[in-house]
Amino acid sequence: MEKDLLMGDGNCASYGSDGVLSPKIAQGASCNSSLWEGASAPPCEMMDNSPEDEKETVADAENRSISDIPAHMSCEEYEGLPPYLREGNVLFASEQDVKEAFLQYAASKRCYSTAPAKQMKVQNLTPLNIYRYRLETFTEMRDTHVASELYDGGFVDSFAVGIPPLPWDITVDEPPLFTDCEMHIPVPHSYSVEDCPNCKRRGETMCQPCKGTGKKKCSACGGTGSQEDSNICSWCAGSGKNRCFNCRGNGWLKCYRCNGSGVLLFHTELTITWKNNVLEHVADKNSGFPVHHLQEVTGKEIVSDEGSLVFPIVDFPEPLVEDYSRAFIAQHNMQFTSEGLHRVLRQKQTVELVPLTKVDYEWKERVYSFYIFGNENKVYTKDYPAKCCCSIM
Repeated sequence: MEKDLLMGDGNCASYGSDGVLSPKIAQGASCNSSLWEGASAPPCEMMDNSPEDEKETVADAENRSISDIPAHMSCEEYEGLPPYLREGNVLFASEQDVKEAFLQYAASKRCYSTAPAKQMKVQNLTPLNIYRYRLETFTEMRDTHVASELYDGGFVDSFAVGIPPLPWDITVDEPPLFTDCEMHIPVPHSYSVEDCPNCKRRGETMCQPCKGTGKKKCSACGGTGSQEDSNICSWCAGSGKNRCFNCRGNGWLKCYRCNGSGVLLFHTELTITWKNNVLEHVADKNSGFPVHHLQEVTGKEIVSDEGSLVFPIVDFPEPLVEDYSRAFIAQHNMQFTSEGLHRVLRQKQTVELVPLTKVDYEWKERVYSFYIFGNENKVYTKDYPAKCCCSIM
């Protein structure tokens, strides 16, 4: 039997914390306790360290600030973290990167002069790198409805042939994980020939314009049969009615649904929907940067955890990541693991460290600032100092 397969683009992220449980509510949610026991983030030493990350100069160590050390970590534990986990102390963009990105940004704007980007003097680079937590729950939903098609008089795979399988007993090939997809399958042995509900087996339906009479009121005389000069209406020959053009005077039309046969072939249609349900949260520490712009960029993935069900992250340097990991997992477990039409096939949680640097610079003896963010070194600023008004004539 043919299968109708519709692939989606997977773009279903719910950005930010709208519509999600707060950490406090999630903590008190009724969930299987086994889901929470023993959960922890991968040990820091197990994370992927590049050779560049491992090389830290004495000057870097001396200049390192520990003002952002989480309260539950000692200084020794903090010092032992991989460099990319010290989010308040890592600069991902050099001064040269900053200047090139700012010049490219100014050049891309039609009404911006590139002079500030070319002539600026960088005063300060402040790292404000942000953690982005993401939970993906890949679910499968099955639902059935009655469908019909034209019947040509052939074989009918009815209940007499076999017992129709239940929705979850039908085996299908699953799409790639975490990909939106939809499939439509006719359920075997669910076919039956029944009267067409549109024409009640007649094969015809009444013509609505003439109500089955085959005649309509003459538009020339308004149904009076005569003209203003009291002569007989030449259009209807004095009858006041004309032949209905819709049904050609028959009063009935062939049924469009059964094509005049009076019967239809009914069957149960199974719809399978695979959906990647996504929740994201950005652990911003009042950086002043509009975090919705982070949807445009990528970061460095530092935690990746995948399984049939994942456990909340614990012992992570940023408590907000732990809070929202616990809250999001509780929400998805309550939403999808309860009995019903959904099944959870796979879960995945990731943590990205998204580069974010605030740049203070001087131009014409005034100080301005902008942000450079993401692996793509995108720029955001709301006070570019050299804009011009232009219009297209």
